[in-house]
Amino acid sequence: MLYFRTQPDAVFIAFVKQALHCELQAVRRLASENDGDAWFVEYPVVGALFTPYSALITFEELLVAHKASTVYRLTDYHWLLVYECLKNYCLWHNEQVDHGSVSFTMLGGYRFGLVDLETMTDRFFWDHEFMELLYADADEPDSCPCGGNADMHDIDLSYGLRPHPDKLRLTPVEEAAWRIPEPQECGQWRLP
Repeated sequence: MLYFRTQPDAVFIAFVKQALHCELQAVRRLASENDGDAWFVEYPVVGALFTPYSALITFEELLVAHKASTVYRLTDYHWLLVYECLKNYCLWHNEQVDHGSVSFTMLGGYRFGLVDLETMTDRFFWDHEFMELLYADADEPDSCPCGGNADMHDIDLSYGLRPHPDKLRLTPVEEAAWRIPEPQECGQWRLP
């Protein structure tokens, strides 16, 4: 299981699993076409940091880790991929529900109507530092929009560098410290 800020429930686990699976298939298709231009068109942010092959391998590892009983800590590179994956799947999913002939879809035995990506990331992501680092000016250390709170081990995102294999290592979490949602956050709400 991926180490999210809030412990994922069965509904969120099913949604992330489907999103990772769909994204893996899309990346696999682009990688097999061996078209670098199409890669950068489809994935402008991810394409700057990952080759199609390295993204494919990383998505496969994320999917395996997501299905595992062990909880794994992600790096900022992983968070970027998970975010892009969820963003793309939410766009596709919401278009199916909003413009399709159905008012919901079924995933893992759960009904999904429209999905709010912003609420989902606010609830389950630790922070959005991985996005801020993408837009930092590597030549101006004081201009980092993360306010100097960045993990210096992941600062190479701001340089647009491809990840070193050590930066793509999923590390097991010994004792997960999940955030407990406030009572007003529980109950009926749009997924999240």
